[in-house]
Amino acid sequence: MSYVLTANTPPPIIIHLDSRFATQYLETDVNGRPLTTNFIYVMKEPILVPDHMNLLVSLHTATIPYSFYNVRAGVNDKIYYQIAGVDYVLQLEAGNFSATGLASTLKTHIENNGATATISYSRETLKYTFNITGVASFNFKFADKTDGAEELLGLYREDKNIPIGVNTKSEKAIDLNDSIHGLYIRQNIATKGTLDNEDGTFSNILARLPITTNAGGIIFFTPASHDHETMVSVPVIQTIGIKLTDDRNRAIDLNGLHFQLSLKISYIHKEKLREAPPRRYEAVFTETPTMRQKRLEEESKIKKKSKSKK
Repeated sequence: MSYVLTANTPPPIIIHLDSRFATQYLETDVNGRPLTTNFIYVMKEPILVPDHMNLLVSLHTATIPYSFYNVRAGVNDKIYYQIAGVDYVLQLEAGNFSATGLASTLKTHIENNGATATISYSRETLKYTFNITGVASFNFKFADKTDGAEELLGLYREDKNIPIGVNTKSEKAIDLNDSIHGLYIRQNIATKGTLDNEDGTFSNILARLPITTNAGGIIFFTPASHDHETMVSVPVIQTIGIKLTDDRNRAIDLNGLHFQLSLKISYIHKEKLREAPPRRYEAVFTETPTMRQKRLEEESKIKKKSKSKK
């Protein structure tokens, strides 16, 4: 999106935000500690917007540590299964699990409950192969579970029977990233600039950052010529709210680390509404019954006068 800026347009403003200097954190983690990814910052010097101007808001830069996990408490940290009619739950510790590490953890838990399990992972198909023996029956029980790790196992949110002694593959490719395929930066300045097709409504998403590094690295965002800008019309900006989320608007837990970003705010003049050009038209005369009656009376008088002269 581009705009024509005139000579009397104020220069853009860059606001550098560091989550460690937040005025208030709005969420806590499972241990009651503040989440650094959802905060508000109250500016000591507000940005005043002239009446004849609007603002363009965009993400300028961002630096985010890849310290979040693919297994998150309360999100996807449980594996539900059933052995011979008895229900069990594997409570995964929050962390970054590899495919082989997750398979080893699940195998140990199953065998501690009386079954013999062989779980292998294929890099070619991106699927697990399960083989359970030594028990009467085995089922994964993910139906209606909202905190299950079915995506990590390549399963759907439904119950899945694993026939005893039969090699059974995952129903789909495993997704170790689960719902963190990109990071969404949301803000409170503009609320109608982007459409989120999760619920089909316009949202407060400012930008989506692809994850281009491995766990333990740093995710960078730098501006490009095609950056999205959202136009807003507000008289003043003093409180800025920032939230870093996953695909489903859940706050990311950076495990105590902080992140930085910069917002670019540009001024543009409000365009005056142009008056419609005059339209040429022919007047259309409509004779009402009253007007017709008067006309007929006048014509009758004129006829009478003309007869009297004769």
